[in-house]
Amino acid sequence: MTLRTSIRQGCLIVEMPPEVDIGNAELLRRDLRSMCRTHFSPSSPDGVATVVVDWAAAPFLTMAGVAVLEDLRQQAGKQGIAVRVVVSRRWPRAVLRIVGLTGVLAVHDSVEQALTVGGPSSEGRGRPELGKSS
Repeated sequence: MTLRTSIRQGCLIVEMPPEVDIGNAELLRRDLRSMCRTHFSPSSPDGVATVVVDWAAAPFLTMAGVAVLEDLRQQAGKQGIAVRVVVSRRWPRAVLRIVGLTGVLAVHDSVEQALTVGGPSSEGRGRPELGKSS
C-alpha cells in the first residue's frame, strides 16, 4: 500500500485510506515508520517539523486505526515531530475522545486548519466530555 504524501508549510501531509482495519493496519504501520525514518531524520532535506495525518475520508475509526495512529505519534515524538490529525466526521472524533488521544494529539477539521499555526484544535484541552459532539 502506498500512502499519498505531500509537504506544505514545513509539514508532511499523509493521506490515510478511508478504512484501516486488521487487514491493512500492519502494512500501514510499516509504511508510516519508514516515512518517519525518511522524512524526520536530521539528514532529510524536507525540514519537516510536523506530520498532518489526513483521515478526513474515514467514516469510522477502528481500534486497528487507533493503534496505527498511536504508533506514529510515538515514533514521531522520539524525533521531536508533532503529529496533527484531520478527522472531520463525528464518529472517528468520538473514538479518539474515548481512547484519550484528543488529550495528546491536535485534532482538526481540515488540512488547512491543521496547517494554520494557532488554529482551533483540541490540542491541550485534555479529555473532552464524551457526550459532547464535534
